[in-house]
Order: sequence, then C-alpha cells, then structure tokens
Amino acid sequence: MEYSVCIIQPPQVQLNGPYPSGAYLSSFFRALADGDIAGFLPGITTVRWIDLSNQFFSHLFSATTLAVLFERYTSVTEERAREAEATGDTETAWQLRRYLSLSASWIQWIEPLVSILRGGDRELCHALVRSPHAPRGARMDRFLSSLDRDIGPDDARMLATLALEDLADWMTVAVDSEFSLVRYAESMAASERSFARVESALDRPVIRDMYLPFLDALWEREPVFASDGTLVLCISVPFPGCLAHALATARSARKRFGNRVRIFMGGGYVNTELRNCINEGLFTYIDHLVFDRGYGAMLAWFHSAGSEGTVSNRHLHCPSDLQPLEQELTCRIFPDYRDIDFSRYPRLADNPNPMHRLWNDGVWIKAFLAHGCYWHRCSFCDVSLDYIRSFVPLAAQQLYRSLRKTAIQSGVRGIHLVDEAAPPRALRDFALENLRAAAAPDIAGDTGGLLSFWGNIRFEKTFSRDLADFLAAGGLLAVSGGIEIASPEGFKAVDKGIDLENLVAVCAAFKEAGVLVHAYLIYGYWNEDPLGVIDAAEVMRQLFAAGLVDSAFWHKFVLTRHSRVYQEWLSGLHRDSLEPLDESGDFADNDLRFRGENASRRYTGPLDNALHAWMQGEGLETPVRSWFPFAMPSPSIESDLVERLIERYEDIRDRQRSAPFDPSALYWWTASIPVPGKLGGELCWWHAGEEVSVRMDRQEAARVLEAVHALRKGETVNAEILSRLSRKTFEVLRAHGLVRLSPL
Repeated sequence: MEYSVCIIQPPQVQLNGPYPSGAYLSSFFRALADGDIAGFLPGITTVRWIDLSNQFFSHLFSATTLAVLFERYTSVTEERAREAEATGDTETAWQLRRYLSLSASWIQWIEPLVSILRGGDRELCHALVRSPHAPRGARMDRFLSSLDRDIGPDDARMLATLALEDLADWMTVAVDSEFSLVRYAESMAASERSFARVESALDRPVIRDMYLPFLDALWEREPVFASDGTLVLCISVPFPGCLAHALATARSARKRFGNRVRIFMGGGYVNTELRNCINEGLFTYIDHLVFDRGYGAMLAWFHSAGSEGTVSNRHLHCPSDLQPLEQELTCRIFPDYRDIDFSRYPRLADNPNPMHRLWNDGVWIKAFLAHGCYWHRCSFCDVSLDYIRSFVPLAAQQLYRSLRKTAIQSGVRGIHLVDEAAPPRALRDFALENLRAAAAPDIAGDTGGLLSFWGNIRFEKTFSRDLADFLAAGGLLAVSGGIEIASPEGFKAVDKGIDLENLVAVCAAFKEAGVLVHAYLIYGYWNEDPLGVIDAAEVMRQLFAAGLVDSAFWHKFVLTRHSRVYQEWLSGLHRDSLEPLDESGDFADNDLRFRGENASRRYTGPLDNALHAWMQGEGLETPVRSWFPFAMPSPSIESDLVERLIERYEDIRDRQRSAPFDPSALYWWTASIPVPGKLGGELCWWHAGEEVSVRMDRQEAARVLEAVHALRKGETVNAEILSRLSRKTFEVLRAHGLVRLSPL
C-alpha cells in the first residue's frame, strides 16, 4: 500500500510564522519514508506540510476576496450602522459608513498593505503615510492623533498593522461576529462540553462562504492530493481557536476524497481537552485522535494498517513497546521547514508590550532544546501529561547545526526556543555552538555571524551573571519565565521551586547582560486570598521600579483536569480550599469550574491597569492598594525588599568575580577586542555597551591580548595563558567581559 502524507495547520494560529508541530511531523514522516526508522517502511511516497493559517490569510486579505466581501455585505453594514445610530452610538455608525465609502480604497490598498507587513514595497510606505487617498480606520486614526511628531515612512508597518485590524473590526461587525485575526470562534471551543455548539461554527459566514471554497481550490492545486494511494491527512490543532477550521478542513477532505483519506487530529488542544472525548459526532469528521508526541502512535497505526488493513482504535497513544523508540526519535528528529516560504508571513507591529512585540514583529524558526519540563512539579500545571512530564533533552550541537542550515536556506536568522523551560546547560551549549559557528562557519553558503534566539526559562539560581553574559554574547535576546505568584508564600503554595532571592538575582543578571526579561503571572488561585494578591502586586511594583523586568502579563488561574492540584484533590488533599464543580458533557473537558473562582474576577482590571502603567514607567511610587477601587489589605512585603535582595545579588556577584583563577574551569571572553587607549600604557575595550579603560605595562597588555584571542576561539590553552596574568588584571577582566562557565 502507498501513502501520501499531508500535514495541515488550519487557520488561525499565528500570523508571523508557522507553528512548529508541522516542522517536527514533516521531519518524522520523511524519516519514515526514507527508511531511517528501523523496522518501519510503510510505503510513504510523498510528505507535504501546508500552513493554511498563512495561505488563508493571504486569500482573505486580497483584492479579489475583499471586493466580494464589500459587495456581499454592504447592506448588512448599512443595517448595523442604523442599529448603532438607533442606540445613540453615532461614532460606530459613522465608522461603518466610512468603510463603505472607502471600499474602493481598501480594495486597492489591501495587497500593498500585506506586502509592507512582509517587508516589501518600501516605496509604498511613503505613500501609505502621506497619501490623502490611502484608507483610514478608527485604529489608524488613534495612532496618527497620538503622534507628537510628523509621521514618516518608518511608521508604515505600524499603520499597515492597524489597517488590517481596522478591516478585521469591520468583518467582525458586518461579516461574522466570531471573526478574529487569530483564533477564530475560540469562545466556542475552549473546554466546550457540547460538540453541537462547536459544530455550529462550521455554518458561520467566514467558514461557509470563504474557507470552504478556498479548500476546494486547495485540493485541486496541491500535487500531494492527486495520487491514487491512501491520503494520510494530519491536522494540527494547537489552540481552541483552530478547531472550527480543523473540522471544516476534515469535512471538506472527506467529501472530496471519500474513503481514500484517513484523517488524524492532534496537537495541544487535542492533548489537553479531548483525551476523554467519546462524542460520536466528532468521528464523522475524523478517524483518529492522536495524543502526545504522535511518533509512536503513528508508527503503531502504520504497522496495524499494513498488517490488518484497518485500525479500529479512535484514540491513538504510543504503545508501551514503542516508547523507547519514541524517546530515541525525540532526541534525533529536528524540525524540517523546507515546505515553508518565510517571506509570505506578515510581521505585525501593534503591541507596546516588548515581549509581545518581539513575538509578533519577526519571523522566527521555532524549535525546542528539550521535550517536556525538567521541573514538572508546579501544582497548577498539567504535570500528568506527556508534554510536561516526560523530560527528554536534545543534543544541542546537532540541533544547532540543523537550525543553522535552515537559517541559511530560509534567510531567517532568528530562533524562538519553544521549550516549556529551556534547561540552563542546553542554553549554554546552544550559545557555544552559535559562537563557534559565527566565528568559523563550515556549512555551504554560511557567511558567518550569530543567530539570534530567545525563549522561556525558569528563574532559578543557575542563571548567574556569568551565564547570562555568556548567553547574551552567544545571541540570546530575551527570556520569558513564569513568576506566577510573586511572593515568598506564593512560591511555596504552588511549589514553584524558586524563591524571591532566586528571582531577583536571575532578573538582575539578565538585565545587566542586556537581555529583555518578561514575566508570566497568575492570579485567582484556589488558595489565594486578598493579601496574596496584594503581596504579588507589590513585588511586581518593586521589580519594575528596580528595572529588573521589562514586561509582564497577568493570567487568571484556570483549574485543569490534568494539573497536579486536581490530582491531589482526587486523592483527598485541598478539600478545605478547592471544590471542583462537575460539568457533564461528552466533548472537551480539561478546564474545570471550581467554587469561588468568580470572586477573583474583580482583580482583573486593577492588575491589568497597574501592569500597563508600570511597563510605561508610570505609577511606580503609587501604593499598590490605590489601583484597586475596593478595600484591600496593606502588603506584608517590606517596601525595600527587592532593593535588599539586589544588594545581596551584587555582593555574591562581586565575590564570584574576585575569586582566584581556577585552572579546571572554562572561561570565555564576551567583550570586544582590547585596543590601545587614548593614553599610553592603556588598553580599552567595550563590555555590555560600556567603555572599559585599564592601565597596564606592555608585557601584561600583550598577555591580555593573547588570552583574549585564544578565548574567543575557544582554544584549550586558556588555562595556561590566564595563569600568567596578575591577580589584579585577572579580576579586572572578570569584572568586564571574562566569564567563568561552571559545570551545570
């Protein structure tokens, strides 16, 4: 039997780049097709990964589609304007009529707008910001009126981003109320107990009138669908907002290919929400749900299909006998992006949050350094599931080499490490490979230079100033990490595995090294009282005031079926503070209601307002209680706690730097090459953006230069060279660019 495999990423995920699951599945199926997996040769003739999230975006935001939409929904827009007017909302009525008046301009400009966001049409940037004939919407108006300077062509990408959002606003009002630039009909899928409500989204206008005709053209256009063998269609559903399009894709494929297609659905949403799904209606769209990594589950399916001709099990897991092989495959399968044209992805520029801006304002090659989380103990997390529980580190050298080849081929030189928490040692090894490849490229077409990378970490003490400096020198741009509940008692309550001293030290180390720091925060825990909320807010105020955090984001706690705390509740713990409310249903069931959860909703606005102000450098001296329009207790956190912890960090850092030379340690030079200073007998270099000038005699200067050149090459003679430096010179170097990398 012959198989053609197609991996589909349905709309709508991220606009700025492909979701990585397709890259890993592509690599896995190609290894299977090439006979690289011992004992398996299932007859796969073709493997194709299609990112419909990007392709449908291009289809929707095109002159042809927009012309159809304006023609079809003019009367609806006029009706919505009259309804708004009847309620006294004259502004909305005026904006809706402006869309119709400017419809020809929107149609004329839509493809240039998308091109600008993809990095092209620099000449049109001038026209977009200057031309009185370019379209305008409410978001664009607000941006233009907020400027305290003349607008210029460098503002075009921001204006183009807002133009798309203005168009999306019109589509939401006039075309489909569930429309969004990302995550369509998400409210209809997140832990939805009733499949019937999810199914109803398939008859909404965007899917019925836009997406289904688009799919019909896709089946005709792509060669992978033309073969006569069995079509294996793997649909990735990472988020609830992808589900409606995923089901529409499955239904359209079933209608087109009949019994020739076998449809599999997996991804983050499936893994968390549908593990217990028994709804018969779902399986009229798909054949199988695939859980966890998918490698072992698909190997078992191919083996069973080949020997029996059919597979009756709808829920596919990795069987126990294939788990060792799946572990081995996890270590050696690296993402394959050959089917992706990165130039087709827009770079959006609308968010003032620096981490969110980094996330969206660039096309990133996504990969992980390790599968799972090496801590996997936080009580709020889905620690019982494979994507958290099963920690499998990858070989950083092989992974880096694979990603560098992708970077050379694609022209994309940025890596987003999508680990749950990137292990410190793996980060160090990845940065080391980056430094070595930048200095001495050995891949065809490689012109050298660093790749940039960023990702998620745990704020643990392993991230010293030395390691932070080294990672920054090795290409690290930013780190994000879960603070979750930023108070000493809060860390203990959720078993975070760090304390406030660790947090402050790690943030300080990265900020001194020039790395952006973003924090994820959670409020509304089952065991959190008002004092816990106000203490966490006070700690965050102090962190922002001290300049240790650049950005942060509050999430409201959601109790999940696969979390550690729920498993503990089932075993009899937390009975006095947690009471889940059972909700019947036969579809998604991960998120659980619990008694008292609504009480924390009142914190949402105050916490968001405070955080927004702090990120702008405002309100940092305002008492945290004043952000809440209702009574709150005074914080139990001392007002100078973070400042005292910074002093403790600085003392430890300075003592580490003044430690004598250790011949058994690995040292690396992260600063610039020293050059003669303005004065005789002086060496000058730049470290972390600051000039360093040191007076020394000619012989010592020669030894420093010899050491620096050897260190930057990673030569093994470091110990001998560094041992010849004076103690004073060694301490100066340690304070200004010479890092010590202890074994991790």
